[in-house]
Amino acid sequence: MKRTTFTTFGAMILAAACVGCGEKPIEIASVEGTITMDGNPLPEAAVIFIPEMGRPAGAVTDENGHYVLTFSRNRKGAMLGLNRVKITTLADPWEDDDGNMIAGSPETVPMQYNANTELEFIVEQKLNIANFDISSEGELPEVEEEDY
Repeated sequence: MKRTTFTTFGAMILAAACVGCGEKPIEIASVEGTITMDGNPLPEAAVIFIPEMGRPAGAVTDENGHYVLTFSRNRKGAMLGLNRVKITTLADPWEDDDGNMIAGSPETVPMQYNANTELEFIVEQKLNIANFDISSEGELPEVEEEDY
């Protein structure tokens, strides 16, 4: 099974683990969709929904660009209300179960969809379908590419 580590996605989930302990259950709703870039599915991309206040939700797209958001370990979905949406393909190198280093992947998604995202989605109390067809036109974030 291929394992991919996304810097932004991992940081968001780690931060989320520190939020909300001991509080009443947070209202969330199911969110899924498809990410395409220039009309083609965008596989292995991290999709992160960031609410105005509260815990982010995230997912990684499959080979067809499809994703289903996870809010916490046992809960699928995202917080209700307006969410900023970030999409990234940047992945750190990682070590597999046999100790072999696996190369990461560079960012192929322009900054207007991640670092400076312009994407938003309102999550409502229903099954939400959040499809995004993004463009490869735009500035890519500067990253050190020595590990990719």
